[in-house]
Amino acid sequence: MLTAMHVAAEISRSATRAMVIGIETPDGFFKAAYVSDIEDLGADLALMRVAFTIPESVRWFNQITWSRISLTPFTPVRAVGYAYGTHTIDDKTSVVVRGFPGTVVSYLNEFRPLSMQGPPFRAYELSFLAPRGLSGSPLLNAQGNLQIHGMIIGNAETRMMVFRSEERIQDSDNTTIVEQYEALVLGMAVSAEEILPRRSSLLGLTIEEHLAKHQLLV
Repeated sequence: MLTAMHVAAEISRSATRAMVIGIETPDGFFKAAYVSDIEDLGADLALMRVAFTIPESVRWFNQITWSRISLTPFTPVRAVGYAYGTHTIDDKTSVVVRGFPGTVVSYLNEFRPLSMQGPPFRAYELSFLAPRGLSGSPLLNAQGNLQIHGMIIGNAETRMMVFRSEERIQDSDNTTIVEQYEALVLGMAVSAEEILPRRSSLLGLTIEEHLAKHQLLV
């Protein structure tokens, strides 16, 4: 299973150093599948090897086809995941799936989060924000056959100064400077073009070769 590396990194901060994937059963309940290995693929991508404790649970989720096609600005897209994925009322907590529609704003040939080391990578800017819990969700097209075009990893902010004034008080060495900024915050997704060629030691193949082997690539 593919997810964001900053999501998989939570295992290093866990007291038990254990991680599980919740898989929804046909009757709406969740069962655990244990993560046995995590591989850092770079570009905030992680591949996880999962052990299905209930054999039939391997069939409880859809395997969506990936696409090599690059998306252009104004292309409708969507993402579905567990953004702030719990809802509590009267001491009862339930899991909530939330969907986010929008469009591609731009395609960046080079992007790197401020807190991340390593080379930059190709990514999409999105017209909707990615709340906590949506990281690792597939970026889906919103027209035609359902396909994956990338993976949500978070948000990026661009700031611009729109006003600046300087005031010096007479007979004083003090200067007051006032600056006003506007910010543009957009959701970010690693593009499929960046993900597919990456080689995995867990698979012994590139992501593209693995998907093609299982007829999950167009």
